[in-house]
Amino acid sequence: MLVTGGSRGIGRAACLGFAREGAAVAVHYHREREGAEQTAAEITGAGGRATCLQADVTDEDDVGRMMEAVGDFAGESGLDVLFNNAGIYPPGSLEEVSIEDWDRVIAVNVRGPFLCTKAALPLLRRAAVSTGRARVVNIGSVMPYLGIPGFVHYATAKAALTGFTHSIARELAPDGITVNCIVPSQVATDTAHAIAGAGWEPGILAQQAVQRVQQPEDLVGTLLFLASPASDFVTGQTIVLDGGRVLT
Repeated sequence: MLVTGGSRGIGRAACLGFAREGAAVAVHYHREREGAEQTAAEITGAGGRATCLQADVTDEDDVGRMMEAVGDFAGESGLDVLFNNAGIYPPGSLEEVSIEDWDRVIAVNVRGPFLCTKAALPLLRRAAVSTGRARVVNIGSVMPYLGIPGFVHYATAKAALTGFTHSIARELAPDGITVNCIVPSQVATDTAHAIAGAGWEPGILAQQAVQRVQQPEDLVGTLLFLASPASDFVTGQTIVLDGGRVLT
């Protein structure tokens, strides 16, 4: 499997969770090489198989090179799971966001999953032929549901990703490839702490039914389900894992 943005936070938890279930994991990173290497080392240290791959997910040539390496790593069986996890969410109101800011957020959060999924398609199809199934999982956000001010570009990008998920779920179903999207609440990651600053937890808890801050590991069970044969009949779904923050 390939996890984009696998060096820390949700991506790291996903890599470790899949590895515990016996998956060979390709840990993608853009700039966080040390974190990716630590994640891969933890997997191999526990007897698993992992590799680190660097790429800018907004660059078509970079993504193509990464998928060639994924193909070499995966071998004849192909790529059974692509988790499009890499993303950025800098704050910015309508008045504050520059065109460059807007384009960068849309590029990482929408163009990235598009380029990665498109480039991975031959490997996903190979896996679907050899095992009967392959998976694409995207990661969304509660922002489009809540309309929280100050993240206009990020909310727009994640709303677009839902449409992308729905469209390619129908398109790829004949190939035996399912496509779904998971939507967390505010997850306690280093990035979240850096952006939200100190003391953000009470405001989130006031909106959630479950009264604790979500951890990266809270997403792993659903990711494992979506990768398993138990989810063969699940595709085109946006699964909200937010502790009852939105209650859709």
